Amino acid sequence: MLPIYLSLEGLYSYQKKQEIDFTQLTEGGLFGIFGSVGSGKSSVLEAISFALYGETERLNKQEKRAYNMLNLKSDTAIIDFHFLNFEGRKFRFVAQWRRKKKFEETTSIERYAYEWKDENWLPLESADGAIVTNLSYPNFRRTIIIPQGQFMEFLELKGKERSDMMKEIFFLNQYDLGPKVSLLQSDNNKKIEHIKGALTGYEEVSEEIIVTHEEALIEAKKNVENVKLEFESIDKKLQRLRIDKENKTDLNSKEAELQNLDLQLPQIKRYEKELQQFESVSQNFKEPINNLHHITFNREQLLIKIEKLKDNKQLLNTRIVETSSQMELIKNDYEALPTYKKRIDDYRLLITNTDLQQHKTELQNRIARGTPIIDQTRLKEAELSKKLAEEESQLEIFKSSRMQTQELIAIENWYQKQEQLQKETSDLHANLQKQNQELVSYRDQLSSLNLSETNWQEELQVKINDISSKSTLLKERENALLIKQELSQYVLKLQDGSPCPLCGSLEHPAPMHKEDWIIEENTLDKERSTLTQMDEKLREQFSKVSTVTVLIKEKLNNIESLKLQEKELQGLLSRHENTFLWNDFQKENRDAFEVKKSQAQQLEIKITEQEKSIKETRKEIQDTQENLAKYVKSLDDLKNQVTIAEAKIAHNLEQLKSIDSQGYINTDKATLIKELDELDIKIITVEKQYADWTEILVQTKTQFAEIAGQYTAAHEQYVSLTAQLQALQGTINSLLKEFQFEDITVVKAILEKNVDVSKTREKIQQFHMQYNMLQTRIAELKELTRSSIFSQELFEETLEIHRLKKEELELQLALSGALEKELTRLTIELGKKKTLLSSYEQLNSRKENLKILDNMFKGNGFINYVSSIHLTRLCEIANQRFHRLTKNQLSLCLNESNEFEVIDYLHEGHQRSVKTLSGGQSFQASLCLALALAENIQSLNKADRNFFFIDEGFGTQDAESINTVFDTLQYLHHENRVVGIISHVEELKERMPRSISVTKDLERGSQITYN
Repeated sequence: MLPIYLSLEGLYSYQKKQEIDFTQLTEGGLFGIFGSVGSGKSSVLEAISFALYGETERLNKQEKRAYNMLNLKSDTAIIDFHFLNFEGRKFRFVAQWRRKKKFEETTSIERYAYEWKDENWLPLESADGAIVTNLSYPNFRRTIIIPQGQFMEFLELKGKERSDMMKEIFFLNQYDLGPKVSLLQSDNNKKIEHIKGALTGYEEVSEEIIVTHEEALIEAKKNVENVKLEFESIDKKLQRLRIDKENKTDLNSKEAELQNLDLQLPQIKRYEKELQQFESVSQNFKEPINNLHHITFNREQLLIKIEKLKDNKQLLNTRIVETSSQMELIKNDYEALPTYKKRIDDYRLLITNTDLQQHKTELQNRIARGTPIIDQTRLKEAELSKKLAEEESQLEIFKSSRMQTQELIAIENWYQKQEQLQKETSDLHANLQKQNQELVSYRDQLSSLNLSETNWQEELQVKINDISSKSTLLKERENALLIKQELSQYVLKLQDGSPCPLCGSLEHPAPMHKEDWIIEENTLDKERSTLTQMDEKLREQFSKVSTVTVLIKEKLNNIESLKLQEKELQGLLSRHENTFLWNDFQKENRDAFEVKKSQAQQLEIKITEQEKSIKETRKEIQDTQENLAKYVKSLDDLKNQVTIAEAKIAHNLEQLKSIDSQGYINTDKATLIKELDELDIKIITVEKQYADWTEILVQTKTQFAEIAGQYTAAHEQYVSLTAQLQALQGTINSLLKEFQFEDITVVKAILEKNVDVSKTREKIQQFHMQYNMLQTRIAELKELTRSSIFSQELFEETLEIHRLKKEELELQLALSGALEKELTRLTIELGKKKTLLSSYEQLNSRKENLKILDNMFKGNGFINYVSSIHLTRLCEIANQRFHRLTKNQLSLCLNESNEFEVIDYLHEGHQRSVKTLSGGQSFQASLCLALALAENIQSLNKADRNFFFIDEGFGTQDAESINTVFDTLQYLHHENRVVGIISHVEELKERMPRSISVTKDLERGSQITYN
């Protein structure tokens, strides 16, 4: 992850919005955040964590987190964080909440997440930072933010406690395979017992039985083939008799149909004669008669059209004469239009001059009113200058009596830090009591279950093993009962004097009854239910106790850590009291300090107010001067506008063409506009009337020409149609003579019959086709039946024999199919039996392998082994820097208990405890381990460019060690890492290529500045 931008507002000591541009800081690869204790440095890291995960180390959700994190002088808290994740994608996370009307109440904390795509911030479905950073919150704290205290604890932990921590960091629980192996064993044993029970149902299946069934099937198939041949012979004979019977029946039917057609033959011949006559008349007379009707109708319609066109010609000629008369009436006004338009332009110039004269008068009035205002403004400027001199003199008097405030700020910081340390001590003591109470509560839970804190696993495991043994015995009894159930089917067949099918005995003194094994089955079900309940109860108890013991260990670690923190806070409080160096004040008497501070604040208020007054007076003087300049400029502009108006009036008078200006000197603007409008309306009216009459005349003449042309064309068409009608009548008379018809009425009568030629011809053709086909088919059937041996008695006898053979064949096929089906079933059952036997052998082999794995994963031996590999790798990586920091004098290693020790090369390479290291050496070792651990975790998350903060810890180093540490941090930059340092050590601040400072202002809260 690589940060880009962060803004904080209303968070802890950050009252107003503060912004950090990380792109400026990360350019150098190494940067610092510096400030005094309590200035708000670490709040920067806490803001980043809270924006990404909604979690913070200081407060949890039950501690009114939203209220306590909100600055007491702010109503809203906003955190806005931008960064690039390990894939180079840009994200933005925002957290915000605000104070309600009641001071102690706040709204719920709202968190949002966005991704930068297509030049826009697009919202994400989830605001969980783990999704985009690929780091959980604990791992984020271990790899991005590295506080010294956590890794000092990691350095000094015992082997078991460190293994637990390694288990959490590197997810070593995945190697805790003991419970999983136990589950696999239980599941494998159940499968073995299941297969044993399943095999009891396959005792009757064997390869010998299958061979016997195969031989019987072969014999049955031979019988089927013999019967099938006999059936096919009888079937062929029956088919021949059926064909002969069908042919004889068909011959009788066809002869009856032929007799019916002979009766219809005269009617068909009559149809043929009528069809021939209709086709001949239609072909020669239909078209001429249709044309005669069409030409006669068109000639009559054309005569009507000619009369209408003649009337329209006369009407249009009258309209042309009337339109020409109207145009003569407005001809004089139309020719005078150019003169009228020039007069319009002159009227407009006179109206413009009227407006200019009025504007000139207004400008002259404004000049007369503005001159006294300029004089008053100059007088005000002189008075304000005198007032400014007096206020500056008073300010100098206040400043000369100002007290030094730097010392007061330092004293107040001392009192605030003392109160903070005392509060932290009190909170720590309360937390320690709470942890002790919770520890007692968890131990009471163990006592209530009669389990010890150290041996509870062995005690519960004994009970679980006992139940497992009982379950195995119960399973054996259930298998025995299943065998009895299978044997019970033979009990019903036992009779005195008859041999037993199993043992062959003739006597059966005490046969087993169904009621006996049903009672036993119910008893076994109850025992199985009881054992299952006990097993579930024990496993639930195992899970609960496991959780309680983990919590006990956690509470013990917390108590030990809190005691160390309490001791450290007491030392800090003692050292802080020794830093009180002001003889004019007392540590215990803060009231005297507050009085002195109040006096200084009152004086500062007076100075501030006086400076504000001076600033306002200067602003007023500046405004007055600007107004004066503006008034003078405005007056000059007015005078220039008067001159321009006079010039425009004279120019417009020179442009007049048809009006004498002297005649309109005293005419007002309204009269001029009225005359202009009247003349304008007259021009528009004349132009419109002349254009309308001209358009009407042109349209009327055009219509007259079109109608005259249509009249001439229609008259010529009428003459042509008359000639065509006479010629067509001659043609029809010639045809009547040719076909010997008396007149046209006979022809029309034939055509009016409207015979459907295609249907009539098709009907005639179908009749002849059917008649010929019947004759042909009757001849064929007579030929087929000439040599036939068919008789009804022979047919019925053959039919009965065919039915009997068919039943015999079906019986043989059923027998063969039953044998084949049984053989198939036995073959499948044999395959299942072989599969079960193979699975049984595999499960037995798996059972032996699981026993070996169970012995291997007992306890935490394998986890401790994997943990030691990770620790050894951490030592190797950490020593690459630790050697350089200690000038090759010390090296980190692990002892047999997986505890850290150091190799002292100045004393012949002997090993000693890390607790013998000095404070500075411990910090160096912790730093190297922290960097190694961060590299391991970030490599798991495939981070491209590593980035992390180191919070505090440099105060324990001397100047030479700081140089070495600083060189190491610079070396990290060359390894493509960006490192941020949070510290109050000024020597580091001076050497940082990029840094920011956080200062706490009493009025404005924490302030961020770039160095």
